[in-house]
Amino acid sequence: MCNAQIVDESINGLQTGLLGVWWHNESRLSLNWAFRTEIGYEAPYFANQNQYLTFLPTASLEPRWYYNSKKRISNSNNTFHNSGNFASMSVRYYPKILAYSPIGENDTYGGVFLIFSWGMRRNINYRWNIEFVSGIGVDPFTKNPTNINGNEFILNFTLRIGYKYGMKE
Repeated sequence: MCNAQIVDESINGLQTGLLGVWWHNESRLSLNWAFRTEIGYEAPYFANQNQYLTFLPTASLEPRWYYNSKKRISNSNNTFHNSGNFASMSVRYYPKILAYSPIGENDTYGGVFLIFSWGMRRNINYRWNIEFVSGIGVDPFTKNPTNINGNEFILNFTLRIGYKYGMKE
């Protein structure tokens, strides 16, 4: 059995996808747990009546559980820079300031969401990685929990390419 470190001490990086750009830091909490902080500018998909994209700033706090790291190590797959599958529950804040819509509409919803996600990160090389995340979020402060056409649900689907910066270890 390999005694390799499963979750890195700290990782800083930039990621970009089709609908956004993000800066993140992941810090180790324990062997399989990391705490991710992230700020960015993205176009989340709110499950609401208006079916257009609005770009919003975002800030999130997210504990991640890398649940398959030991299996990846036993199969001789790498786990450096937290490469592996994970489950997470993030608290994400979308402030309405600096909101932008390409069609000029600006009745953005924003707010605070609890987002439950599953994802995977794979390394391309030492500096570059690709990350896929899928999940659903809910607004815990909604005024009408039975209204499906409001802003109480958000779909989280991202495919990002990332660059890890810092000194080589």
